[in-house]
Amino acid sequence: MNSNEPPFKRMSLLTLPGPASGPVTKWPRLALAGALAGCWLAGAQAQPGGAAQEAQAQPEAQWAARVIAVSSEYSTLTGASFGQQYRAVQVLGPPNKLPAAGSSPCAWAPARDDNRFEEWIKVGYDRPMQISQVAIAENLNPGAVSHVYAYDEADNEHLIYKNLDTRPVDVPARMLNLTVQLTPFKVAAVKVILATADVPGRNQLDAIGISGTERPVMARINLPSNLETSELTVDRLGAAINSPADEIVPVVSPDGRTIYFDRKNHPRNIPNPDDPFNDDIWVSEQDSTGAWQPARNLGPPLNNQSHNFVCSVTPDGNTLLLANKYLPEGKSIGGLSLSQRLGPHQWAFPQEVKVKNYYNLNKYSEFFLGSNQRVLLLAIEREDTQGSRDLYVSFIQPNNEWSEPKHLGPDLNSAATEMTPFLAPDQRTLYFATDGRSGYGETDMFVTRRLDDTWTRWSEPVNLGPQLNSRDWDASYTLDAKGENAYFVSYNNATAKSADIFRAKLPKAVRPEAVVLIKGRVYNAQTNQPIAAEVIYETLPQGQTAGTATASPGNGNYQIVLPYQNTYGILAKAPGYMAVHEHIDLKQTGQYQEIERNLYLVPLQVGQNVRLNNVFFTQGTDELLPASAPELNRVVELLQDNPGLEIELEGHTDIDGPAHLNMKLAQERVKAIRQYLVDRGVMGRRISTQAYGPKRPITRKRDEASKQLNRRVEFKVINF
Repeated sequence: MNSNEPPFKRMSLLTLPGPASGPVTKWPRLALAGALAGCWLAGAQAQPGGAAQEAQAQPEAQWAARVIAVSSEYSTLTGASFGQQYRAVQVLGPPNKLPAAGSSPCAWAPARDDNRFEEWIKVGYDRPMQISQVAIAENLNPGAVSHVYAYDEADNEHLIYKNLDTRPVDVPARMLNLTVQLTPFKVAAVKVILATADVPGRNQLDAIGISGTERPVMARINLPSNLETSELTVDRLGAAINSPADEIVPVVSPDGRTIYFDRKNHPRNIPNPDDPFNDDIWVSEQDSTGAWQPARNLGPPLNNQSHNFVCSVTPDGNTLLLANKYLPEGKSIGGLSLSQRLGPHQWAFPQEVKVKNYYNLNKYSEFFLGSNQRVLLLAIEREDTQGSRDLYVSFIQPNNEWSEPKHLGPDLNSAATEMTPFLAPDQRTLYFATDGRSGYGETDMFVTRRLDDTWTRWSEPVNLGPQLNSRDWDASYTLDAKGENAYFVSYNNATAKSADIFRAKLPKAVRPEAVVLIKGRVYNAQTNQPIAAEVIYETLPQGQTAGTATASPGNGNYQIVLPYQNTYGILAKAPGYMAVHEHIDLKQTGQYQEIERNLYLVPLQVGQNVRLNNVFFTQGTDELLPASAPELNRVVELLQDNPGLEIELEGHTDIDGPAHLNMKLAQERVKAIRQYLVDRGVMGRRISTQAYGPKRPITRKRDEASKQLNRRVEFKVINF
């Protein structure tokens, strides 16, 4: 999306600029590697074939792994700043454009545009092999291949294909399958010569493969092996959301009950006297029956005279990531901002999100804030970008600014455009749009999984399939936390030929991993009144902050999303209060579920007791377990922040077993906690201990849950 205006029309493919773009200097022809060592031509046949979306029983093909020499490259000759676009290296690997047709920055484009010279490229293979086929992906102006040479392991040259009648063909793109008798030598390299003068316009090659079989090698779209399209349903959202105007850039809340979107050129949008096109943020909520209510314009300050749209919404619904930096005079400039909820329909003036060394060399940009509010994804163009725009990641820093954008690496980024990233709440599954991979249309949506914490290793992206990707421009998918429903924009089956918002139930193969949605309220433990507070959740036993949220002003509502395979501690934080921690064990992977868990804050006043829920001991001993550190460190922080605070640690056990042993264990445990606090700088005179053992049970039931309730450590405020 433009830093000032998001796209909404079907976008055409990037085309190479013509001669009018600037002077063209000549590129010196590179010398052939190796001398002509004979000519070998045996029954070579051109198999025009066609672009196939998917070939059954695909023959094993080996795709070019390195460029040995090339006559010219488009971007090098012109001196244009295209990164890796159109360069010879783009011919390596499998096709990135076919079975679609047209110009692609992920294909090799010779430099010259006057067609007076032959152009050629020589590529090498990692595993020399005997071959029966050379497959050449011609994605733009096919028909110019005049000669193909194979090179053995000694670099001896063998002619395997010659065509003296090069001319345009009647298909926009093709996989040229050249079959030959099985070569008596192992092919280590292939050279393709183009008679560009015979085929007007620019010529491009997408890939060059070799195979040991004559069965045609076809371009294929990378689909999940277990994709069940019968599971998929697509529905257009109703008139409460869609109108004769364009509705674009949908962003759904993780609970799936609120949707924000950009509505263009609507009469109730804030007018811009300098620009007839305007974008405002609109919102719709579901009622108790699940029906969408009529959308309403959010109004100022989120909407102003510039182009306004939401990039993402946090799980608690209380923070919006917005495109652009908002200016006090009612306009916006490039960048990004955050706005906090002040009330049911009130939002704070957006504050700039500060990213270290942020810049964007492209007219467009997109952003996404992870559900944990600690990860920021950016689709921007920078000096290390491979193409038009690439995907980057930035991380929150202790000073609440963001780290310098880190390139997500070549597993995801191509020489084309990567855009509209969406990171699922599992923090691993990433959806994004690109025109740099084989697909069904101009731009397709893909899904990939993060493999480690470097954020540069990803699984091979897979296409979401023909039911979710069309012949046109497909991007801006957003999912709810359940991971079943994707919301997106389409012109197909829309009203008044405008852009409308649709919902699709995703096949299981392209869904993210299951998560747990935790929701509840933050209360004053004494008065049971809701409190506006910061909510923090951390992984145990490490005590690392995993994410944050905000409890709503007025009602104290909060909502977070937790991935499985971790144990979490959750607490609220507000000035003048001590948190009662909650502990949630999600180590065992399960299905999506929603859990209600209220959080409590205890006011710091003399006589007040605070339970330490996340303090753990080895069974029957006073040995503190590592998982206790986050809770106890927070007590240390509380005592350091409040120099006048004095506490009494109280130890309690269950009612089973000999009372004298329970008393002894309780005393040893509170002494161990006291020593932990003293070792971290708290003066011992501020901490007293008292063992109650089984004398003050919360319940006299003897089931295991009741025993756990009675086994506890509390502290009482003695002085404040």
